[in-house]
Amino acid sequence: MFKDEHKIILSSVIGGISVWIIDAFVDSFVFSMGPFWNSLLADDIHELYFRLIFVVSFILFGVIISRLVSRRKQAEKAFREHEKRYRMLFENAGDAIFILDAEGEKPGRIVSANQAAAEMHGYTIDELLALNITDLDTPEAAKEAPERIQRILKGEGIKAEVSHRKKDGAIFPVEISAGLLELGNHKYILAFDRDITERRRSELALKDSEEKYRSLMESVGDSIYLVDLDYRYLFMNKKHLARLGLTGDNFMGQAYGDIHSPDETKAFVKMVNTVFETGETVNHEHLSRRDNRYFLRTLTPVKDADGSIIAVTVVSKDITELKQLEEKLRTLSLTDELTGLYNRRGFFTMVEQMLKLVRRQKKLVFLLYADLDNLKEINDMFGHHEGDQALIDTANIFRATYRESDIIARIGGDEFVVIPVGGGEENTDIITARFQKNLNEHNDRNEKTDRNYRLSISVGISYYDPESPCSVDELLRQAEKLMYDEKMRKQKP
Repeated sequence: MFKDEHKIILSSVIGGISVWIIDAFVDSFVFSMGPFWNSLLADDIHELYFRLIFVVSFILFGVIISRLVSRRKQAEKAFREHEKRYRMLFENAGDAIFILDAEGEKPGRIVSANQAAAEMHGYTIDELLALNITDLDTPEAAKEAPERIQRILKGEGIKAEVSHRKKDGAIFPVEISAGLLELGNHKYILAFDRDITERRRSELALKDSEEKYRSLMESVGDSIYLVDLDYRYLFMNKKHLARLGLTGDNFMGQAYGDIHSPDETKAFVKMVNTVFETGETVNHEHLSRRDNRYFLRTLTPVKDADGSIIAVTVVSKDITELKQLEEKLRTLSLTDELTGLYNRRGFFTMVEQMLKLVRRQKKLVFLLYADLDNLKEINDMFGHHEGDQALIDTANIFRATYRESDIIARIGGDEFVVIPVGGGEENTDIITARFQKNLNEHNDRNEKTDRNYRLSISVGISYYDPESPCSVDELLRQAEKLMYDEKMRKQKP
């Protein structure tokens, strides 16, 4: 604004000088024409010319004064508008605003304060104007005030958290932001104070919550860790650190693949990606080669304030004992308690799986159906304990005859079934002959003891042809019929 006024004045001066230069040029021209023309023209021309100069000068002066007055009014109006706007902001600001004297005998004296400053500290504005900013500080904060003022005078902006005291003596935390303000030839401090009581309370609550959460994670017996989008560790509890053989925070930033095998890493990355893609929790059982134990891993998304997934929390629970118990229960549900062979349920479970393989491989297999002939007589003559022993002995004979991979089951009181895995029609005679040999050797050994009976076992064999498949029940019926045919032949004289 003032630069424009300087330009106008400079232009006017140049214009005036130009007029006088022209006047001098005209005078020189007239006098150069000689005495006659000089006397004839000088008076008239000078009179006319001076009138012209007067008019032009008057017009230029009027234009200059008018433009200066107009611009001055515009500047004053703009200044009043800016002052009004800043005064409104000053008075209506939510934070406390102070203008402090930075020089003189009492640096820190409050020169101006807004209504928010008065309400925050429990004073009126007039009461604040009679105070120094150190009167609002706690003793500890007041000791640091002179050093802060000196830093501001050197041009440094200050941002700090201090404690203030209200008129009633209550102490509360504030965050101050202050800088240098120069008005005229005097230096002031413009300070903004914000009450951070609620923020401090939230921070303490968050810290308390974090400590409780960390304490909980450290107290549980599960491995807990946190990974980011790049599968890098952000946190591990002590349990997981111990499992991995790590100490301290040297794991931070390491990738999952830096510590685990490629196969384990591939499976883990797949699960983490599923969590990031779906936002759903993922559960997965796995056998850890590092521990040789079973774990149930639960992967849960961690979201930020806008709902974006930023990490995944993994809780790895040792379920080895549970898996062992499940296996034991499964074994019990499929195993005959007396003989240790498969029971009827176990037999059907294993046979269904085996027949699927046989159908794919197109192999012929046989089923041997056996019955202990004289179990009732043994029970009647020697008691049920001896009858149970006869069943156990029969089971042991089957075990000695067939391989561990073969399916051997007790499906009834005195009924046994065998399906040799991989066996075909061509070796049936060899296997049954070996069974009979083992049975005879058992009876021979019994004759040397106080047992006064021989085991007699009738068998029937049926065949499963994958080219003409039938059900397991049909196989059993065919073999059972052939077993009874043999039993009847034994009873004939």
